[in-house]
Amino acid sequence: MADDEQMTLERFGRWWKAYERRMPDGAVPLTWQEFSVLFLEKLVPQSRREELCRQFEQLRLDGMSVTHYNMRFSELARYPVWLVPTDRERIRRFIDGLTYQLQLLMTRERVSGASFDEVVDIARQIEVVHSQERGEREAKRPRGPGDFCDVLSGG
Repeated sequence: MADDEQMTLERFGRWWKAYERRMPDGAVPLTWQEFSVLFLEKLVPQSRREELCRQFEQLRLDGMSVTHYNMRFSELARYPVWLVPTDRERIRRFIDGLTYQLQLLMTRERVSGASFDEVVDIARQIEVVHSQERGEREAKRPRGPGDFCDVLSGG
């Protein structure tokens, strides 16, 4: 483990022990969200949290695959936990970052009981189908004199 990682881990350990000592006996344990907010406030500088929050709010599928978009979305969603406090909100924000065409096709998933992972999988399946459709259209497109391919081959 790198020295800076070790120092961060030790700092976290000291902070957590001090936090536990301040808690009264019989106090209700923190929820994951409450813990996440406390953790981020303590160990991630405010400027970095603000930058990651901006990146999350501006994240769009634009030119990425759904898989890559999901990876980036999940990575950034860890920081502004207050923006996606529930699975429903997480799903809504994920769909809002998709292309308009995918958003239309995923309207039902906004209100269905699907989990976040199921919604991501549905978006991937739609992306595959659209890719196959584009490939079939390209294959059926008539090639004739003056086509780009013919120009390159001297035809």
